[in-house]
Amino acid sequence: LHTAYRRQRQMCIRDRKYTNMIYQTVVDCVIATNQTYVDSLKESGSFDEAAQKEAFNRTMNAIMTILSDDAKEYITEATGDLNTYLTQLIEAEVNKRK
Repeated sequence: LHTAYRRQRQMCIRDRKYTNMIYQTVVDCVIATNQTYVDSLKESGSFDEAAQKEAFNRTMNAIMTILSDDAKEYITEATGDLNTYLTQLIEAEVNKRK
């Protein structure tokens, strides 16, 4: 019983670690893309659909570069689809920052 409890606790700690790390990585990458790409285009009035796609791609590429293989595997196991999950997180974070 004690071993099962300890294993469950370790899994919860691992889940919390990955969830926090993944979320913070998405937040940081969205902020970085805004600061280095989006803001200047918005100021010049040239943030069109193509620029939006480019901003998304820059953000996704940055996230994929930063996340460890273990984190990517965790997301895939937990959600079934790494790209869909990250896309939803990115879009949610972008919407918060509009």
